[in-house]
Amino acid sequence: MRGPLSLAIGLALTGSPAFAAASVAPAAPESVVEFTVNGQEQATTLVVRRDADGTLLLRADDLATLRLRPPAGGGVPIDGVLYYRLDASLGAEVRFDPATQHADLALPAAAFEATHAAATGADTLPRTTISTGGFLNYDLYGETTTSSDSFGGIAEAGVFGRHGVGTGTVLSTDAAGERSIVRLDTTWTRDMPDHLATLRVGDAISAAGAWGRSVRFGGIQFGTNFSTQPTLVTTPMLSARGTAVVPSTVDVFVNGNRVTSEDVPPGPFTIDHVPAISGAGQMQVVVTDALGRQQVIAQPYYSGPSLLRMGLNEYSFELGALRDDYGYGNGDYGDPMAAATFRRGFSDRFTGEAHAEVQVGGGAALGVDGAWEIGDLGIVTATAAAGGEDAVGWLAGVGVEHNGGGFSLFARSQFASRSFAQFGTTELEQAPRQRSFVGLGFDFARYGNLQLAYGLQTDWSGPRQETIGVTHALTLGPAGYLSLVLSQGVGTGGSTEVFLNWTLSLGGRRSVGLSVRHSTATEDDDLVAVASVQQSLPAGSGVAYQAMITSDDEAMLGIGGQGTAGTVGLQYARRGGIDGWRAEASGGLAITGAGVMPARRLDRSFAVVKVADYEGLTVYVENQPVGRTDAAGRVLLDGLRAYERNEIRIDPQELPMDASLALPSLEVTPAYRSGAVVAFPVTRTRAVTLRLVRADGTPVPAGATVSTRTGSAPVGYDGLVYLEEVAVSRAQASWAGGQCSFDLYRPDGPDPIPDLGTIACRNAAP
Repeated sequence: MRGPLSLAIGLALTGSPAFAAASVAPAAPESVVEFTVNGQEQATTLVVRRDADGTLLLRADDLATLRLRPPAGGGVPIDGVLYYRLDASLGAEVRFDPATQHADLALPAAAFEATHAAATGADTLPRTTISTGGFLNYDLYGETTTSSDSFGGIAEAGVFGRHGVGTGTVLSTDAAGERSIVRLDTTWTRDMPDHLATLRVGDAISAAGAWGRSVRFGGIQFGTNFSTQPTLVTTPMLSARGTAVVPSTVDVFVNGNRVTSEDVPPGPFTIDHVPAISGAGQMQVVVTDALGRQQVIAQPYYSGPSLLRMGLNEYSFELGALRDDYGYGNGDYGDPMAAATFRRGFSDRFTGEAHAEVQVGGGAALGVDGAWEIGDLGIVTATAAAGGEDAVGWLAGVGVEHNGGGFSLFARSQFASRSFAQFGTTELEQAPRQRSFVGLGFDFARYGNLQLAYGLQTDWSGPRQETIGVTHALTLGPAGYLSLVLSQGVGTGGSTEVFLNWTLSLGGRRSVGLSVRHSTATEDDDLVAVASVQQSLPAGSGVAYQAMITSDDEAMLGIGGQGTAGTVGLQYARRGGIDGWRAEASGGLAITGAGVMPARRLDRSFAVVKVADYEGLTVYVENQPVGRTDAAGRVLLDGLRAYERNEIRIDPQELPMDASLALPSLEVTPAYRSGAVVAFPVTRTRAVTLRLVRADGTPVPAGATVSTRTGSAPVGYDGLVYLEEVAVSRAQASWAGGQCSFDLYRPDGPDPIPDLGTIACRNAAP
């Protein structure tokens, strides 16, 4: 609809405040207008009117179509419909052509509605693969020297299912004629990923908080477990903000690394959930329009693990009895205890914590801790607690941290009164008085990293311990890696330690090293030189070795092997004129719905993968070859990451010709210390080839269709046919103007795709 707009518009005033400042004029007919906004053609046309002075009037509902904010000056009512003027109240410059019914608008970014986007998606969990089964682990060793022999081992049993995993561990030793069997831990663990929480019943270790002490106990523990959702970012994240006058592309860089790219329409924009690299850094927002013009917005920031995201909680609650003589007594429990720890990110700049603990017959304490982000300078922490046994004492501490690109600082000092007591304090020979540590780090780029450290520890009735340390690490490129460690005790009796080490990687898991060490704490304070060569174990099966010799007549030689059924090793060592041998073996058994399979130690999650019944196929985890399928087509993959997607794949080129593979890779997400059973969508086909002819001996026409009970296939040139799945079957061929039928029989034998030769079709139509 193109033509001049009528200039007679009727406006009706009402008493409503929303229509204040409106003028009264006769109504004009509506017209359809095309719009260009900031040089961008709009996809839709809009119905408008004209005010008495010629200003375009746009319906209030159509402001959202152009993503415009309503102006502050109010609107104009016409026939019960609210209109807004496209004029200076919106910051608009309008060029209207009545002949073409086209309006060209130039608007500032502030006139548009704001755009919100996220650099990372919402915190979501992949679906966890849960199976039912169990596992057994063992570690055995035996060692002998010219003066003594000893033997021992650790055995662990576990069961898992949809309600969690239960484990029990036993230690057995035989040394100097004394034999012992000690129960270590017995625990049932149930993870609840949807709630970021874990429940433990049995033996556990309490949460210490910022100032407490961790203890072993038997009982119940319930608390936050962020590892059940590994993609969750617990520290505060950044927000990138800016404005775009025309549709643009926004690239967000953190410390020079692009973390996200978003297309935004005109107007203010906010990109939330930008992950921050720990420490001091800079975020850059680069806005690029269609003409290549750029604007760059730089924003410094600081982030650290001592801060929680705003609104995120972390907690742990324990109730039970303290373990006595752990590793020596056979499951002895002592005083009842209870503890609670709660942390919350009250804002992205402040995280607070409260911790309480009580031991019946021992100490009890209650305290708080806070961490504040001070701009882009760093994080300051403060601690205050009160507690005791017979009398109430106090504990206080302050700390500061800064981790920048070229400089880092960590300092913390904690003080306690003589009467302050908490978990385990009464068992200490000396009551702690002061614990202080200061660390400085300097990054000199190609000249390496320098670390300076100072530590001080004093007790109320014990000696003062003070140490200064210096570490310098330097990468020499293809010439290897060099590190220097110096440690000096301060005061009477302080010892000096010096260690200089050079390491060179030879590739293929092999490396060589040379080092020099010196210590005044030993009887002989001469310099000692050490030369070594080693090869580490691979992700799958393979061999490792290590050899070392020193200038003071010490030596060590070891060799080890790793396979699907475990790891074995043999070592010889000479030290102080004494020769010794040590043999060790470790491994396990996996018990799943796929059967019982030998394995390496199953300390982490695992999976049993089935590839039909094909033997000898290599299975990869994250592109690393880990194992080969056995005679039943199974392979056990250990060391998988719990609650994360682990990519598992096979090489289709290794499959025999009679295999049909739908997908070459799968993802498995196992639960904590559990075993999943997954199967590749691969089947063994019973394919055949043949040449199909009609009753007169002429080939069935190319393009005809052969149909069997299991599927269909086209006929090729000269009657050639390939059928994927055939046993004993009645088949039919059909084409335009004819059809015939014939019988199929696939012979047994090693040939994956036998050729049935020429087969005649019967009952062919004329």
